[in-house]
Amino acid sequence: MIINRTQIARFLFLFIAAGISSKTFAQGNLMKNVVIGDIKDQRLANVLTKIASKGDFYFAYNNKSIPADSIVSVSGFHGSLFSLLDKLLGEEYEFKEVPGYVVLRHAPSKLYLTAEVEKDQSKQFIVRGFVKDVVDQKVVKQASVYEKDLLISTLTDDKGYFELKLKNYTGSLLLTATRENYRDTSLYVLPSINVVANPAADQAYKYYPEDNGGKSVEHSRFARFFISSKQLVQGLNLGNFFALSPYQISLTPGLSSHGMYSSQVVNHFSLNYFGGYTAGVNGFEVAGFFNIDRKDVKYVQVAGLFNVVGGSMRGFQAAAVYNNVLNNASGVQVGGLINKVDNFKGMQVAGLFNYDKTASGFVLAGLFNSTGDFKGGVQFAGLVNATQNAKGIQFAGLYNQSAGDVGSQFAGLVNVAKKVKGFQFAGLVNVADSSDYPIGLVNFIKNGEKSIAISTDENRFIHLDFRSGGRVLYGLIGVGHRFDKQASSSTINLGFGAHIINPNLFSLNGEFITQTVTDFKSPAYQVSSFKLLPGLNLSKNIRLFAGPSLNITYADKGDNIPVHGWVLSKHISNNGKLSLVHIDFTGGLQLVW
Repeated sequence: MIINRTQIARFLFLFIAAGISSKTFAQGNLMKNVVIGDIKDQRLANVLTKIASKGDFYFAYNNKSIPADSIVSVSGFHGSLFSLLDKLLGEEYEFKEVPGYVVLRHAPSKLYLTAEVEKDQSKQFIVRGFVKDVVDQKVVKQASVYEKDLLISTLTDDKGYFELKLKNYTGSLLLTATRENYRDTSLYVLPSINVVANPAADQAYKYYPEDNGGKSVEHSRFARFFISSKQLVQGLNLGNFFALSPYQISLTPGLSSHGMYSSQVVNHFSLNYFGGYTAGVNGFEVAGFFNIDRKDVKYVQVAGLFNVVGGSMRGFQAAAVYNNVLNNASGVQVGGLINKVDNFKGMQVAGLFNYDKTASGFVLAGLFNSTGDFKGGVQFAGLVNATQNAKGIQFAGLYNQSAGDVGSQFAGLVNVAKKVKGFQFAGLVNVADSSDYPIGLVNFIKNGEKSIAISTDENRFIHLDFRSGGRVLYGLIGVGHRFDKQASSSTINLGFGAHIINPNLFSLNGEFITQTVTDFKSPAYQVSSFKLLPGLNLSKNIRLFAGPSLNITYADKGDNIPVHGWVLSKHISNNGKLSLVHIDFTGGLQLVW
């Protein structure tokens, strides 16, 4: 009697084929008894939250497919969690159990999976089969078929056909077919009568319940340019179930040691010659050109061009051109041109731009930093820092802007903020609603003091000065002229001062002023003055002031510089340079607002 082993094997494949639907489950949370009282007109999401809190697990679902906002009512229930979910949601939903979670999924349709294992001419094992719809027997295209222990997967073609080349084949397979809106279906494929289920003993799996509010590398136009349509469908079908692997090596996305399954595998070591598309990294990843990771990256990631991370990054990340983390990043991030992160904490360096929704730590950009909320630390930009709020310190070569509160600002030209809690230093202009310590030539502080003053001193100069600032510090810019036939000259006055006493009737200000004096014929000379100016407020807007000034005059030639004050020290060097210390008296009238 001749026995056709191939026919026997095929018979066993069909006989043992088990469409393990969503309602086939392991003993666990789904089998626990649930006792609840009457539920009347409550949101489904609230009911699920209460059940999960009592069972010490979480429900994971997509709001787009689970009616979380629907109103449900249930008379007192006593039974398994599975039965309760079935009652709340109905037959069109499946329930999966993973460590710490019960996953709810809309799956109104069912798959039918057939497969068999054969050897090709090179004696390599290949599994071939079809995926169909149970009801109408129509082929199902672009369904994902995978073996999670061997980390292999593929998509069905337009005829519902698939092939998988096996590696590390041990004599049994557990194939799973999945597709959006279908229940997962699994099939044991046995090439011989000796049935041995031997999954990889050290294989580990992970589930990500969050959908990141729609933020994923699949939604990034930049990343999608490098990901094939088949890989996008694969990720959609397999969802948030991921396997862990020691390593993977890829040439390009899809040409990987894990094949099409690479997007579902988190690796400890990942080497991408040109580029890779994986689930994530928990160790070290390096690429000649780019790394694209669907979920989290930990510890070290380096790319010749760019990194795109759909989850969070923790550790060190560097790219010659561009880093993009769609969620949180902490540690050190270095981008040759651009860094873009949702929430960053640590040290961030970019050759051109940093874009963060929130950030804290040390943020440095060659040109521009844009942060929604800078929670603390230091920002450096070669040109501009722009934030909504900044609790730390901002340094910019040209311009700092904060739409809300800020700690301190230092800019080469202009600072703009709403409320400044520390110092505000600008080479030209400070603008704020409230800033006690602005240091700039012109300060437009909403709750600060501004004034125009006309004054004179013992050297017969008439000065017209504009003072502006905050509650404590202010800036000064002005001009002066001496109407003297023998020594007619003009001055440009720049400086800053402090309100030492500022009550309703009397005031006391201290100032440091630098005057450049010239008659436009002979060389100009410099006068640095420290002034103490008591004032009498004649009205709300009129102030009379007068006081002494200590002056230091420097001139390349000091033979004909008129000084009418009290000279404390005078020195002329061998080459004719003058150094003069003298005390003068100045006074005038201010228009204050």
